[in-house]
Amino acid sequence: MGTLSHAISSELQAAQQRLLQLRAEVRASRPEVEGQQRALFEEVEKDGKRPFPTTISQLPAHLGWESAAVTQALRQGKPAQSAIVRPTAVSVETAVSHSPTLPKTIKLYPDVALGLLRQEQVAAGRLWLLLQAADTTGCGWLDESRARQLFSSKRGDLRFCGVRQLRNLLAQGDDLFWVRQNGRIWLRSVAKVAFALEIPRLKLRPVALPVSVLRQKIGTVRAHLYATFHSSRTRPDQAKKPISRETVEQITEVTPRTQRRYERKAKVKRQAQFAIGGVASTDSLQARAWEQGQATFQFKDFKGAQGPQGKSYVAWQLPNSYVGPHAPQPKGRQKRINQTLTDLFMQGMTGNDQRLSVTRRFFDNGRFAAKSYSRNPEQDHYWRGHGNANYQLWQVMGSILLS
Repeated sequence: MGTLSHAISSELQAAQQRLLQLRAEVRASRPEVEGQQRALFEEVEKDGKRPFPTTISQLPAHLGWESAAVTQALRQGKPAQSAIVRPTAVSVETAVSHSPTLPKTIKLYPDVALGLLRQEQVAAGRLWLLLQAADTTGCGWLDESRARQLFSSKRGDLRFCGVRQLRNLLAQGDDLFWVRQNGRIWLRSVAKVAFALEIPRLKLRPVALPVSVLRQKIGTVRAHLYATFHSSRTRPDQAKKPISRETVEQITEVTPRTQRRYERKAKVKRQAQFAIGGVASTDSLQARAWEQGQATFQFKDFKGAQGPQGKSYVAWQLPNSYVGPHAPQPKGRQKRINQTLTDLFMQGMTGNDQRLSVTRRFFDNGRFAAKSYSRNPEQDHYWRGHGNANYQLWQVMGSILLS
């Protein structure tokens, strides 16, 4: 078998010879060029008048990519440059990620605030409100480590207690204001908290409670929770209506003496109210005194605003009106919350919005109890009777199983 041979053209052979000749010339001139470059770099470093070039584009025209001295110098300069830039980037990212913008106020329903006072859950309820303020993303949960940093750390933005007190409050409010699982604090909704506080319906307009108030002493927090009642009744475009302390006590279950103390702490403004009747006479003054008691007095109109100047009228003092320190807020989801509350009171509640058909056993009056008893006589049904601050009596329709 013969062998194959390939003929090489004369042009290709000439090109190869030219390439070999150029390579030999470059190799012969490289030691001299590198020596000149090293001498130039040493002179620049000793002189210190101009900075060392950091990129190839800043080098002189006679220095190229194939220079070993330039490559070595640039490699030595890289770690120093990256060491300066990287810590700055990391510190900026850390500062942004751990400094969320906390709200200055939180939306609070006065019915819930009064429920916290009635059920003596102000301490844990305050933490529930602060957790809502700390949940800036609105996801409904907060890391326990984040909560400890905010509420118990010396530099915490919402610090109000120590680590031990925070642990006690978390245990106290478990299953009422939140549920803890996998290192997270899952917050209960307003409807579920109102249901747990035995609030059947939200009637009062919500107000804006300053977050800074929640960080103060517990007595101040109680005062502002009470003051939300007066703030919800304040309207900028309407006259403030008088309300007696007896009526306020029936609604809030706060005694008049405590009302005055709370109003001083929360800076609730009071305004005296008076009524002016007919022309004063012996009979009219006596008749009004039978109804108003010591609040009746004789008013003399020196300026003539009510009639002839200098004439006297029957007058009596009305209950005070009050202006709360908090700004009213729009109702927003209040109607939907009331619908949820109705469902919870009628059907019961378990888990996350999982409802069971649980028959109610306690009612406000006998009519509702009898109506429910006719549908399910196998259980006892109760309705509210007489009671006072020390005890509460209930009337009962016994189960047919016990008869």
